[in-house]
Amino acid sequence: MRVTITGTPGCGKTTVAKLLSKVTGIPLFHLSDLIRERGFYTEYDKKREAYVTDVEKLREFFKDKEDFIAEGLVAHYIPSDLCVVLRVNPSQLPKRLAGRGYSPFKVAENVEAERLAVIATEVFESPRAPRIAHIDTTDKTPEEVVRLILRCMEGGEVFEEVDWLEEQGYSHKNP
Repeated sequence: MRVTITGTPGCGKTTVAKLLSKVTGIPLFHLSDLIRERGFYTEYDKKREAYVTDVEKLREFFKDKEDFIAEGLVAHYIPSDLCVVLRVNPSQLPKRLAGRGYSPFKVAENVEAERLAVIATEVFESPRAPRIAHIDTTDKTPEEVVRLILRCMEGGEVFEEVDWLEEQGYSHKNP
């Protein structure tokens, strides 16, 4: 099975993917490492402190792989059998990102991206997997999240409603 796990930095992708790989025995690829080590990027964006991914090279790498777990910010660009979108309440992100050495700009950008569902929107507008799981990790342990993903891998559906804008008073109902 080909599983991609995506989401905003700090949502739990790496922790959940490691545990899922351990439980299933499916090989795990950390995309940030793979992109950097294999040169699957076009440039380094100093402002965002990140490599700009060469998506075609990344897709080519995974083209003939039958079983993998790929986790990372750009995982949803890789064709897979199941795309898992992890979400987290934006108010939790500064605390979760505190030990990573991110600049205040990068933390604020990630908080805003999660609030606006940037990655989730990309996944649903241009799906590269026939099945999508949408999981709020805010109050779940990694083990609980893995159990939900395993349910999806066995054919079940997991789609948790998340609307951080409405929670914070920014909905279409409040102009």
